[in-house]
Amino acid sequence: MKRLCILFLFAVTTGSCFSQQEVVVSAINVDLYGTLLTPESTTNKAILIISGSGKTDRDGNTRPTYHNDGLKKLAEGLAEQGYAVLRCDKRGVGKSISDSLSAEGLRFEQYVSDAILWIKFLRNTFEDITVIGHSQGALVGMLAIQENKVNRFISLAGLSEDAHTTVKRQLANQPQMVKDASFPILDSLKKGVKVDSVPQYLYSLFNPRIQDYFISFMNYDPRKEIKKLNCPILIIQGSSDLQITVEGAQALSQESPLSNFALIPEMNHVLRKSSPNAIENFATYNKPDLPLHEDLIKVISSFIN
Repeated sequence: MKRLCILFLFAVTTGSCFSQQEVVVSAINVDLYGTLLTPESTTNKAILIISGSGKTDRDGNTRPTYHNDGLKKLAEGLAEQGYAVLRCDKRGVGKSISDSLSAEGLRFEQYVSDAILWIKFLRNTFEDITVIGHSQGALVGMLAIQENKVNRFISLAGLSEDAHTTVKRQLANQPQMVKDASFPILDSLKKGVKVDSVPQYLYSLFNPRIQDYFISFMNYDPRKEIKKLNCPILIIQGSSDLQITVEGAQALSQESPLSNFALIPEMNHVLRKSSPNAIENFATYNKPDLPLHEDLIKVISSFIN
């Protein structure tokens, strides 16, 4: 049985209309850390933000590659609207580290179990809970709330297809050499068969140490999982997102009668206003001072209220 340990490590005043506390829950083999923002006014509404793929921390940063503070700004923007907001370091990232964790032992289901712990943590204090999953975190959220009731679910620039299909699509514009090397590996992992010989330039995707994780990730399809949810759903997608397509997000929203779809013009994957030009778009991934797209907080607040 998992042990739920709740510790408030410190509280500070931010100078805004909310305070923040670092909190921790104990999962198997690791303590998971997060930041809880609490508005000055009393509220029964809390939001859990689940970050995306890779070594992404509670602020939405995948360092040293990307530093944009997208999820930090999202949390603060929502806290200013009067919601309690929790964002967390994934296991193996930020402060959520442990000597007992290994890349070889990681499975996608562990992220789901961790999200369930955070939902239970919020349930101790708040009656009304919304889960927001960003990118891959949307699939984590879908799975976590199937047997842990929440009031609402938001897929924010979330995966709209299974990992096999998504990665193939994202690699489609790469040189033919990359596709010729990548696609057979993807097909093998889809069948549950690991690949020993991987070109060095593909190690970030297919390192043999993480292939068991990749196989576990491929077992889930958002288009199937969303049908299992029984709460109001909002799919938010930006038109300038170069990682998730508008068409895919629209198709995902049509898989459930409980789902609504919101298109935010010119919003990209890190929640900033941007053109679809790849150079300009990806430049925003490393500009933490850029504000969020001006429509995002309004769309989320309207759905929650």
